[in-house]
Amino acid sequence: MGYKDLYNFSQSLEPTISRRKLYLKVCELSGIQVIKTVKTTLDEEITRGFYLSAANTDHHLVRLMGGHVIVLSRALNYCWERFVYTKELMHVFDDPKEASDTGDAFEAQLDELSGPAGPSPSPQYNAEILAFWKALAVLCPESDRKAFREQRRRGQIADYDIALKLRIPERYVPRLFESRYDRILKDILSP
Repeated sequence: MGYKDLYNFSQSLEPTISRRKLYLKVCELSGIQVIKTVKTTLDEEITRGFYLSAANTDHHLVRLMGGHVIVLSRALNYCWERFVYTKELMHVFDDPKEASDTGDAFEAQLDELSGPAGPSPSPQYNAEILAFWKALAVLCPESDRKAFREQRRRGQIADYDIALKLRIPERYVPRLFESRYDRILKDILSP
């Protein structure tokens, strides 16, 4: 059980998809009892949030909270918070080799994300990119995405209106209609 099961579950939901429903399903699929959320001051030019696995026992927040933690910037508006939370929740499905579970690994990942991509991206970098697409896919069921795409093509709906319906940042709406979306989703969902 994993992301594919969460994706299939999300297809039966209607926008605006409840974070609580996604959270409960992720816990059910992963066997994790609780994933706590902490809001703090973050430099949003570097990160808007991050996920800490319970396995990361060196991190003070994991020790303090007693397990899995999603850390969010307290400055995020509702749509940004929804998206960032969901993206970080997707890291529950990461392979352990993709974890940024040490300070050095986390710093290396931030460097890789903020600089030019190297010739062979790290597993952590790839996991971060895939978490973005996974979050986008569970927050916009495919039937709605297709309907929005057609309405958008006809000029009947603006990206802002789609963002309001999905409650995601407007800047990510065009990603739903990129030609690579279907290919990326197929790769994510393939065994």
